[in-house]
Amino acid sequence: MKTTLLALVVATAVAGCATVDTTKLPRMGVDFAFEQKHKCQGASPEIRLSNVPGGVANYEVKMTDLDAPSFHHWSQTLAAVGPVIREGAGVGYFGPCPPSGTHRYEITILARDGQKQAVAYGEKTVVAGK
Repeated sequence: MKTTLLALVVATAVAGCATVDTTKLPRMGVDFAFEQKHKCQGASPEIRLSNVPGGVANYEVKMTDLDAPSFHHWSQTLAAVGPVIREGAGVGYFGPCPPSGTHRYEITILARDGQKQAVAYGEKTVVAGK
């Protein structure tokens, strides 16, 4: 029984991590800016989206430091309540805080409909320092 349950948990986790070919999806505009209050352990920035298709149920948001990709900054699914992700919505968010110099930070947004189908994609990269 434990082996079957473990196999089910692993299969579910793998299915949820399936990659999406974003090159074939309509593009959304993504706009945000980091202010001092968004750095290190601050609040996530407001993210303004454009060209959001109708029927979007949620946004999968991910923030990656392109110069230190193994450091986890932010990954979360948020209910779509319009074309703006409000400031501070990021649970588990850890903003730009490079140990020295500047780094490139990319925020990607994958929009999904109510059936969890990917319907649009957007990204923006900014350079930020401590």
